Amino acid sequence: MKLNGKEFTTKSGAEYVYLSDMNIVLSKNAIEAYPQRRELLSQIPGYKKTNEYYDCYREYTPEEIKLEIMKNGLCELAIEVTSACNFRCEYCVYSGKYENQRLHDYQNMDVTTVFKAIDKYYELIEEGIEYNSDRTPVISYYGGEPLVKFDLIKKCTEYAKEKFDNNILFTITTNGSLMNDDVIDFFVNEKFNVVVSIDGYKENHNRNRKDVKGNPTFDSVIENARKLFLKQGTPVFTSVVFDYDTDFVLMEKFFRDNDFLVCLSINSVNPYSTTYFDKYTVDSYDRFKAKLDILMKEFELSVVDNEANPLAFMSRTFGDICTSSFMRQCDISKKNNKIIKHTGACVPGNKIFVDVNGDFYICEKVGRSIVIGNVEEGINYEKCAQVVNRYNNLVVHKCRNCVIRNNCKRCYVSIDMDENKINIPAESCKKQIEDYFADLSFAYSIFESNPKWIGRYFSEYYDAINDMMVMLR
Repeated sequence: MKLNGKEFTTKSGAEYVYLSDMNIVLSKNAIEAYPQRRELLSQIPGYKKTNEYYDCYREYTPEEIKLEIMKNGLCELAIEVTSACNFRCEYCVYSGKYENQRLHDYQNMDVTTVFKAIDKYYELIEEGIEYNSDRTPVISYYGGEPLVKFDLIKKCTEYAKEKFDNNILFTITTNGSLMNDDVIDFFVNEKFNVVVSIDGYKENHNRNRKDVKGNPTFDSVIENARKLFLKQGTPVFTSVVFDYDTDFVLMEKFFRDNDFLVCLSINSVNPYSTTYFDKYTVDSYDRFKAKLDILMKEFELSVVDNEANPLAFMSRTFGDICTSSFMRQCDISKKNNKIIKHTGACVPGNKIFVDVNGDFYICEKVGRSIVIGNVEEGINYEKCAQVVNRYNNLVVHKCRNCVIRNNCKRCYVSIDMDENKINIPAESCKKQIEDYFADLSFAYSIFESNPKWIGRYFSEYYDAINDMMVMLR
């Protein structure tokens, strides 16, 4: 009997099988050593999923979507206080290099619109208490560069604290250039979770992150980040973006030398619907990959020797591959109760992004073609249901036989939907599948070299991050 899955091999030569419908990995040798195991596997409920399992053609009602949002959504209200920015980053989604995104402009949200957004979020949180009493409201400030409207942020924060009786968290992602002493004192006093965008070492940062006049920005940003560190007493969270000109060996050295910074996220320049990568050649990628491989080997040795620091840049780069590979949820159920059947898309309303005009969107990364409400009327559950049903209908037809359909990271950001078809380039899907199994091979190779490391990394990293956030509060 042929297994319903796809095989992969680790660096040691060990063979494994990923069973896509059950979402688990098994040793090929362990299965083949006992032939009856194949038969037993095939008898497990959910081993081979059908359209009935996925409930592919179900149409969700607005009431069902509302119930899901009340139970599991409303995680965050992201407020676009301004669309203006004092930087002109080469890879910015508003740079003109991305389809279906706005261009740089200079609109500001007025205080009335902000207060209405907060009021509506409060009403939704209160309505949802009977379904989820443990939810902590979160407001995040977004731009443009949100600190362009620092005065508005202060008013919003004071209003939200009073509205929610101080039971609320505040976050902000900033380019760091406008963090003067007054701003830093405000962040510390109000216990903000601050994330500063720093693309690592000076040359890499300045190459893409310039101000509106084309000047480099690294020196002022790193100086302000250091001031924030000294005031808040905990390392500063950073967000890093890389492209094929980034040298990962130098990135590791930078973060090692600047241990007052902790890399919270590492992301490639958004590769979807953009002309950004047109400038690169095969040789460009090969040079990038060579440096990445050097750091990967260093990481592998540190794991074997039990010396890998969970907060190190290379641990964040490669450790997350391991944890995401081992934290998949095994599925032996007879029915898929997920509302979004395939891919990594969320249910609209999981978070709310409100733009300068007061319109609600799925999130800040999704184009402005899908409006799901506004500050006057709140969430439009009928519209949310339409989005879910159309997405499911199109994606199920396109992706139901894909081996990574239950672990694909694509969502509304990278999947273009027309009325009657879905646009996903075949080459892009092929690469995503190849990358997924390369990650599985890497993760299981790390597991073979030190079985205890992945669990230790996961617990130590998140314990450290949680401790920092508790201290900030």
